[in-house]
Amino acid sequence: MPHVYSHSRISTFENCPLKFKYRYVEKIKSTRGNIEAFMGSRVHETFEKLYKDKMFHKVCELEELLDFYNQRWEKEMDDSIFVVKEEYSPENYRRMGEEYIKSYYEKYKPFDDGKTIALEKMVILPLDGTPYKLKGIIDRLSERDGVYEIHDYKTSLTLPTKEEVENDRQLSLYALAVKDMYDDADDIELIWHYVAFNKELRIKKDDEALQKIKEDTIKKIIEIEKAIEEDDFYPRKSALCPYCEYQEICPLFKHKHVVDKLPPEEARWEDGHALVNRYWEVESKIKELEKIKEELKEKIVQYALRNKVQYVYGSEKIANVKIYENPWFPESKDPRREEMEELLKKEGIYRNFTRLDTIALSNAYKNDELPPVIKEKLEKYVQIKKVTRIYLRKTEREE
Repeated sequence: MPHVYSHSRISTFENCPLKFKYRYVEKIKSTRGNIEAFMGSRVHETFEKLYKDKMFHKVCELEELLDFYNQRWEKEMDDSIFVVKEEYSPENYRRMGEEYIKSYYEKYKPFDDGKTIALEKMVILPLDGTPYKLKGIIDRLSERDGVYEIHDYKTSLTLPTKEEVENDRQLSLYALAVKDMYDDADDIELIWHYVAFNKELRIKKDDEALQKIKEDTIKKIIEIEKAIEEDDFYPRKSALCPYCEYQEICPLFKHKHVVDKLPPEEARWEDGHALVNRYWEVESKIKELEKIKEELKEKIVQYALRNKVQYVYGSEKIANVKIYENPWFPESKDPRREEMEELLKKEGIYRNFTRLDTIALSNAYKNDELPPVIKEKLEKYVQIKKVTRIYLRKTEREE
């Protein structure tokens, strides 16, 4: 039996394998949805109505469209819809959707730019030589002057770059499906409507480019199948996490939701919350003590230098102060690093310090293990740093 995939499924795995498991393997029904997706769905429904009416030779008036949008908003809105950006309300997003519809309407009326073939068209693409199939839903498929047009509406607040559009997988797969469905679909144009910017982006892809995307998609599906077989899924933290409907069961955010639901006085003493707070308190004290320790160490060194002594006596311990001078060479981020590497390669000793182990190079420099001519050339890169160590030993009365 063939395995059916979609661009959405594949993208979910790419963004977060664990979310893929929740949604498509364990089929856990989400109990909440983000306002961005909610608003996008209402805008899509409105454009579907617009072009459906047009197919029946009715040009829908703008006010009628907005009434439809707002009715659908009111009917579908409930407490399960969450807003990530707390400074904004659902009403802000409702008005954004209205504005997108108005701008689109004014730009494209009377909507006679091509003949609509299908709306919300389900397409299936067999992946030859594999047991897999791809399915998807085209927002609007139209034809104009012999060119098939695949339209996709985006309510995203991010406008993609030219490179991102050219590498898009979703509409490329739809193009392959359309070619498979219609014998005369030799010329296909992919069109994205980024309604937040009132912009449309159009490209055409040749058969070679489409085939490359098809092959890459098969490789990705094989990767997903392997993860399913091995039950190898993990959470991948990203900027998309705040919008995820599975946060309440995700190991990265589950505890946060537990704490957030508790009254402040109870949250403070919740086991995990209290343990982390205590751990941070101890960690902060350790850092503070480490800083004090370094300051005391420097003072002891300065005292030893000033008084020309090596042993500095305390009540319980003796500080044995030793000062070394070690050579240090530029690290990877130092702008002189590349120049120094070229010098070592030219002199034929770069391989002695694979990946330029600057510690090994420093030891070789310090112990005169380098040819004198090379050591002389390296002098402009080397910086002599003082390294101090304090070893505490027992006092005589402890012994």
